[in-house]
Amino acid sequence: MRARVAKALARAPVRRSVTARACRTRARASNRIDVLVFDLDGVLYDGANGYLERVRSRQRTFLMERYGMSEEEARETRERAFGRASQAWKGLRDLGFDVGTQDEFTAYCRSGVEEFLSYDEVLESVIRKMPHRKCVFTNTSETQGLNALRCLKLDPEQSDVFEQVFGGVFTAPVCKPQKEAFEKVLAHLGDVDPRRCVMFEDSVKNLKTAKELGMKTVFIKTRGEEPSVEDLAQFDVAIDSLHDVDTLMEKMPELFEL
Repeated sequence: MRARVAKALARAPVRRSVTARACRTRARASNRIDVLVFDLDGVLYDGANGYLERVRSRQRTFLMERYGMSEEEARETRERAFGRASQAWKGLRDLGFDVGTQDEFTAYCRSGVEEFLSYDEVLESVIRKMPHRKCVFTNTSETQGLNALRCLKLDPEQSDVFEQVFGGVFTAPVCKPQKEAFEKVLAHLGDVDPRRCVMFEDSVKNLKTAKELGMKTVFIKTRGEEPSVEDLAQFDVAIDSLHDVDTLMEKMPELFEL
C-alpha cells in the first residue's frame, strides 16, 4: 500500500509555473480549488477502528449514570438524540436533557482517544500533496477535535497541515448537516466561494448540504455508510479512504494542482 501510494504521489504535481497558470483554459479555471474542508471522524482515521463505538458507549454510560436509565433506555435515547441533530450533545439538549456544556459532555464521552488514534504517515503525505488551504470541520467540540488531531500529529500546534479546526462550539447553536453551520465556517474562512471548496465527508447528510451549497464533494466510506444510487451519483468522488490517492487523482486531479 505504501509503495503504491508513494508512486502515485510522485506523479502528482505540486506547483505549476506562472506561465503554465496563465495558459489554463477557462474550463480548467472553473475547476480551481481554494479550500479543502475535512470532516474528522471516519475521514482522517478509519471510522471502524473502535473509537466511535467507544464514544457511543460513553454517551450511553453518561445517560445511565446521570439519569438512572437502563442500558436499553440509554441506547434508545442516544440514538433518538443523534438521529434528531447528528450531534449527541445538541440532540439531547433538544430533547430536554441537561448534559452540561458541550466541552464537558464531549470531554467525558471522548476520553481515551489516544488508545485508538496514532500517526499515519501515508495520510499526512496524501494531504500535504494537495496545495490548498485546509481546515477541519467537525461536530464535536474544538477541544476534542484538537485532541484527536494531536494523536494523528496533525493539530495546528505541531503541524502546518490544517490552518484551523471548526467544531460544535464554534457553530452552535447549529451543527452539520444544517446549512447555517457550513455558511458560518465558510464566512470565517473569508467568504470563500463554495464552488471552489471541497468537502471530505463520511456522512451522506452532511455531503448533501455541502453539495447544495455548491461545494465539490468526496465521500469517504470507512464507516460503511452506503448511500443510495441517487445520492452517490451527485457526489463527485467516492473512495474507501484518503489512502486511495489513485482514485482522487483520476476523478479530481485539481486537488493536486494550483
